[in-house]
This record gives sequence, structure tokens and C-alpha cells, in this order.
Amino acid sequence: MSHTKKIIGGVALAAGAAIGAGYGIAKGVRKAVRPTHAQPVFGLICPMEEETAPFREAMDIAKTTHFSGLVFYEGVLWGQRAVLVQCGVGKVNAAICAQALCSHFPITYLINIGVAGTTRPGVRQGDLVLSTDAVQHDVDVTARGFAPGEIPDLAVSAFRADPGLIDLATRAFDAETAEMDGARLFTGRIVSGDQFIAGGARADAIQATFDPCAVEMEGAAVAHAATLNAVPFLIVRAISDNADEDAPGVSYPEFLPLAIVHTVALVRRMFALAGDAADA
Repeated sequence: MSHTKKIIGGVALAAGAAIGAGYGIAKGVRKAVRPTHAQPVFGLICPMEEETAPFREAMDIAKTTHFSGLVFYEGVLWGQRAVLVQCGVGKVNAAICAQALCSHFPITYLINIGVAGTTRPGVRQGDLVLSTDAVQHDVDVTARGFAPGEIPDLAVSAFRADPGLIDLATRAFDAETAEMDGARLFTGRIVSGDQFIAGGARADAIQATFDPCAVEMEGAAVAHAATLNAVPFLIVRAISDNADEDAPGVSYPEFLPLAIVHTVALVRRMFALAGDAADA
């Protein structure tokens, strides 16, 4: 889906409206009680050091906590309270990290930030994708009658992102176009699996089955943990490569730095808009 102000799966909130208001808990998932704060606390999870470093360098760090092999940075980032952590690559690392963040820090919202590939025609390097929902493309219990990606006994395959966070990020993109070097914004499904998809039959099957805007290795696991903990979430991914080995374009290592610049610019503007709404 191309960039639009219409939000799939929910009604776009008006400028300045509270994020998290439209968050829905998937059927069959227990709703947890989250603490409330005068000022929200944003949990930020990035898989790789290259993705994490720009946020850490911009952050006024008040406290650093080490556990579960992870380093959590608490402080203020662009005027907002935040906890930043690098989870590592893959769904298990992402899930462990997201649960630790939800269990040990009073986060109000959770944003997973990084780069991704795409299997969708029309989405290109440098574009940004906001999740409407997230699915684990490598979960397959279809032999027992479950849908592709469906997790048995959880009654859900797609974890829905928060409409308010989608709206905030959409408005941030509109306000930050000068920083985007011609990049476009897409909202749609993001799928995750413990595989680096580099084209071929697997990429074709993922696109045909799930119709994702982006393909990566962590976001759906973060979404799963966030949903179980009743924390509104959003996945923000910059397209660093086309998951098609024959597609033209700059190589992944060459394009990675620019893709990261786009995610940083978007989150910085999101935090500025969140601050403006709080001051209004």
C-alpha cells in the first residue's frame, strides 16, 4: 500500500490525540495492567549496533542496566523519556529483549526500529515502512489445520500495531520530508522469520502468502511480546535491500547507512510531535 493518511485496521487519530488509545488486544490474549505516567516512556529496540548507535549517541543517558546479556540505556531522547536496547539478530533474541523491557522497565509504548528487505513490487531501497500488523512467516502448523503464521492456542497470527503510533509516525514523516532524500512511506504488514531472505522461491512464497511490505528477522517477535504485555507497539523499518537477488540497486552494506538515517529522522520527529502534543 502506498503512503496515505488512512490507517489500515483502525481510525487515524487527530493531531495531538493520545497514542495508545486505539490499541486492541488480540482475541484470546490476556490483557495486562500497565503503569501510567505523567510523561510516557518509550521503549526502543534495535537489532544491530549500526541501528542502535545513533540513538544512543543522541540520548542523555541517566542509567545503564546490564542483564540477560543485554544493555539497557535509560534517559531522555529528544525530549522524551526512553529506554534503548540492542536486542541482536533473530526472533529469540528479539523476544527475550522485548519481554525483559516490558517486565523490568515502566515503558508505555514499544517501538522496534531497524532495516528490512522487501518482496513487494514498487517498494524500493530507502523507503520507510510502518507496521499495521506483524506475522511470523516461518511459523507453519498448516498440517494441523492452522493458517500460515498462526500460533496454536493463541488464536492469533497477526499482531496489530497501535493506530495512534501509526498516525504519529505518519505525521512525523510528512513533517520530515526534507530529510528523506525522496524516500516514500508505506503502511502495511511486516513479516519476520529466522531466515535472511535473498530472493528465489522462498521470497515468492512469502509474498504470495502474506503480502508484506517488509521482511526482516525480529519485528513480529517484538510484536508478540508487546501484545502479551498489553504494550502498544509499532515497527518502523527502512528498506535497505530488495529481497530479490536479481533486483537492481545498491548493495545492502552500501545502502545500510542511508536507511538508518531515515529511521533516525523519523523517530526524532515523532518525539518532537509527541512533545508538542503534551505541551498543548
